[in-house]
Amino acid sequence: MMRGHLNQATCGIHVRPATEGDVESMYALEQMCFDVEAFSAHQLQYLVNAKTAYSFVAEYDDAFAGFIIGLTNRNRFGKYGRIYTLDVDYRFRRRGIATILLKTLMERLRQAGCTNCFLEVKVDNDKAITLYEKMGFERSRIVPNYYSDGVHALKMKKTL
Repeated sequence: MMRGHLNQATCGIHVRPATEGDVESMYALEQMCFDVEAFSAHQLQYLVNAKTAYSFVAEYDDAFAGFIIGLTNRNRFGKYGRIYTLDVDYRFRRRGIATILLKTLMERLRQAGCTNCFLEVKVDNDKAITLYEKMGFERSRIVPNYYSDGVHALKMKKTL
């Protein structure tokens, strides 16, 4: 079982690989967090089972608190990771869950041979951008009209 880098026993957080049994909870949380841009239950099930994907669930005192999904890919520069989604239930925010999920995924991507990790975030999502910068992600470029509502994305990159 993979765990994050913090002492989770003392803060009540447990991180484990996601399973098909988590898809319903993941879907409900994805709907809460992302609205129009949310992945469907079918897409989440596909990602949980994909050979190139890594999905982790965070539980806080045995309650489903959040999850993260990342994928590996390869281009002419080598193998890299990409964060597809990071969701934390509003009731459990500001407890370090997103940080633990990110650290767990980054470590797994490193183990898989990835040298960089990329993500896109809405340019107006200041809280997420601040978190990603604290985790070592750097602003790369703006992707115009990336989201269906016409909002631009900030592409961010972290060297693993």
